[in-house]
Amino acid sequence: MLSNRQKLILKAIIEAYVSDGVPVGSKALTDKPYLNFSSATLRYDMAKLEELGFLEKTHTSSGRIPSNMGYRYYVENLVTRDDEIKQIFPMIDQLFSEYENNREYAVKEAINLLSELTNYTSMVLGPNDMFARIKKVDFIPLTTSEAVVLIVTDKGHVQSETVSIPDQLSLDDFKRIIASLNDLLENQLVKDAKRILKNAYTEENIIEYMDYQERLVDTFVNAFKHMADQNVYLTGMGQMLLQPEFQDVNQIKELMYMLDRKELVKLIGHTNKLSIKIGREASFMPTDTCTIISVPYYVSDEDQGTIAIIGPTRMDYSKVIPLMEYVAKNIAKLYKK
Repeated sequence: MLSNRQKLILKAIIEAYVSDGVPVGSKALTDKPYLNFSSATLRYDMAKLEELGFLEKTHTSSGRIPSNMGYRYYVENLVTRDDEIKQIFPMIDQLFSEYENNREYAVKEAINLLSELTNYTSMVLGPNDMFARIKKVDFIPLTTSEAVVLIVTDKGHVQSETVSIPDQLSLDDFKRIIASLNDLLENQLVKDAKRILKNAYTEENIIEYMDYQERLVDTFVNAFKHMADQNVYLTGMGQMLLQPEFQDVNQIKELMYMLDRKELVKLIGHTNKLSIKIGREASFMPTDTCTIISVPYYVSDEDQGTIAIIGPTRMDYSKVIPLMEYVAKNIAKLYKK
């Protein structure tokens, strides 16, 4: 349990280090009016905080820097939202007002702005398509042996998959299979589609094409997966390279590879509250020097999306968190118009 004085000292060290990136010594703390303690007292508490694992000492300086444990304690107990960030809110309001009739573009521009304002990588996960309802399953024949199957949801999303039609299957037979699948899936939630399809393998009118239907079901399942994977926008990947924390070339290559393939979607997912993952708390991050902050936005009671920022652990949490919350709030309003 930290004393109130130790909490003040830890907060001051983290915010000073976030500000200038220089290890903090006791002399730098004596200049702060709210730390009216002797240098000996400050040095003692700094040593204690290091002993407890909240601070680390660098090899190149007598000062100390926050550990990931220190950052975790800070975001859970000490961080306050910086009111000065509200000066930027009118700029965000203007963006959403200007593009309110083009929701997709407005969201992308807001995420671009978030990246520019923070100098970090920003991303948005659209509302979870698993809660969309399937309105229609149809197909467009390309040749006698190939067709494009279309899956349309009530949110206007269309997923297309090209499939092969076996030689022994006529176009009328294929049409009957698709019509049967449409009857099964119409108005059903995407998240239930796989179960419904698997349970319908023994449908009498298509039982003679059981093996083909199973392959077709697998195609549908992949289509539903693509719906979720493609509903993401990411920007500012190059901003990561500008941060002084990222000096390990191999780690950067791994991180950029993950970002480029949008693998972080698996990590971030959809969260129902503010989420902060520091360093290796994000299970398959290739570096211990990253923080991922996620904030949800609600489209309905059962449907939500997420915005996220990926940056160094030395992040200005007091400004980034309220900025993200405000952007998320405006995205939610946009979906409800």
